[in-house]
Amino acid sequence: MNNSATKLPPRQATNIFVDKNFYIVNFVTLMGILGGTLYNPALPTIQQFFKVSEAQVTLTSTIYQLPSAIITPLFGILADILGRKIVLIPSLLIFAFGGFFSSFASTFTNHLGWRLFQGIGAASLEPLQVTIIGDLYRGRTLGTAIAFNSVLIGISGALFPLIGGKIGELDWRYTFLPAVIAIPLAIWSFIALRVPKHRNHSEKFEFKAYLKSTTNSINKRPVIGLLFGTMSLFLLQTLCLTYIPLLAAEKFQTSAGLNGAILASMSISLALVASQLGRIVQHISEIKLIKLSFLLFAIALLIIPFLPNVWLLFIPMFLIGAAQGLALPSSQALLAGLADQESRGGFMAVNMTVVSWGQTFGPFLGSIVLLFSGIQSVFYISAIFSLISFAIFNYFLTTKVLNFTAKTIHMGGMAAPSSSQVIQLPDIPSPTILQQPVAQLLHIQTRRIIELPEHFEIINIGKSSTNIPLEVNLANLPDTEVVSRIHAQIRFDGEEYYIQDMGSANGTYINQYPLVPGIWYKLKSGLGFSLGRRSKVSFIFELV
Repeated sequence: MNNSATKLPPRQATNIFVDKNFYIVNFVTLMGILGGTLYNPALPTIQQFFKVSEAQVTLTSTIYQLPSAIITPLFGILADILGRKIVLIPSLLIFAFGGFFSSFASTFTNHLGWRLFQGIGAASLEPLQVTIIGDLYRGRTLGTAIAFNSVLIGISGALFPLIGGKIGELDWRYTFLPAVIAIPLAIWSFIALRVPKHRNHSEKFEFKAYLKSTTNSINKRPVIGLLFGTMSLFLLQTLCLTYIPLLAAEKFQTSAGLNGAILASMSISLALVASQLGRIVQHISEIKLIKLSFLLFAIALLIIPFLPNVWLLFIPMFLIGAAQGLALPSSQALLAGLADQESRGGFMAVNMTVVSWGQTFGPFLGSIVLLFSGIQSVFYISAIFSLISFAIFNYFLTTKVLNFTAKTIHMGGMAAPSSSQVIQLPDIPSPTILQQPVAQLLHIQTRRIIELPEHFEIINIGKSSTNIPLEVNLANLPDTEVVSRIHAQIRFDGEEYYIQDMGSANGTYINQYPLVPGIWYKLKSGLGFSLGRRSKVSFIFELV
């Protein structure tokens, strides 16, 4: 699906749990979460130890996140130029040493300095783990890997604050010391991690061409829509994490322990839903799941201010966790699959930067609402924002049917003569013209061959459409109840063939990987694709 001439890794076994690379990547994920959550319950103790204000002690969190919002794209570029491991291993070591020395700082200023240093190491961990998963896996295996990674994020996001609270009761320093686990992880990565090599390592690297490739990958309407959706989801998530405990404490006088349990329920819900994502996408496309998540967020945020009992808060928290479990792995899998391998590090780093913006803007926007109204208004405004985000996401991910179907390509730019004109050609021998290969679709289930026109720009594939002419009408094939009226289009630019999904009800898949509607994917002879899930209507594209 990527257009670059990449040396792809061998197909991974369907069972990702026998792949040691998968375990290494998930341990990298745990390091990033550990550095940002384990110390939170100990913040009051840290405040008392350094004798600083509540606003000042929150800098322990803010300054750790700061590098991710600024320099993450740089790490992505370096990972594409130098290689994933060359960036990953030093990042893990920086993370480990920053956490270790921040735990033994004697002044608050030194503590913040080492937290900043640790944040520099952490800035590359999240985009690198998504990038490496995208390098290693394809199709539904990619979605399964990212779904499991999201389950891990949900479970660890629930457990780490509870663990941090226990060890923080012994000494606040212990909440930073576990960062040294990143040292043996760096050694293990150096010895055992195997990632595919690509052209940037074997050819002279051209930075201008790399930037152009990365920009072209991002500057597409569906990609912009996915990035916007990701930013909005993380904005809503961090807003909930910040203001739900404040509302609970103000309205129900909850303790810190009960607030922790309320937030943990959201992470548990995320983990449960994400663990079932592989089954869910057999019935509902990833794009529809992301749209559904915005609606779930809106419903949950609207009902929170009206709840009369603290225990009823667990209902909207379950909805919020479910929304994240549906949307986050779906969006990350789609984005990872859209990026070329040579620029995937930079591409996913931009994605993580957008995520950081969302995490930063959420609490900030909530604070602006609080300046003019009460805390209940934060949730009303957030629900409205979720619905607006749904509309914007739907706009960017809605494709338009091209109506200039099956036009003939006139070579040489000359106008065709009218019927009244008679053109006398000189009586000279004409040279032999080499015929171009003809494209055809082999229907796998019936072995029927469908020949495509020799010259065309766009052809429509579907069934029984009255508004748009169909060059490939599949109405007479078996199992076409899963095929939409205008399901997909194939484009020929005179040299290469491409396919795109037209926002069909059941999706279009190449090697079991879902196509993002509105994006053209290159077709090569021998490549298989299916209309709808479970490969009921499948074809092999051939040039003969």
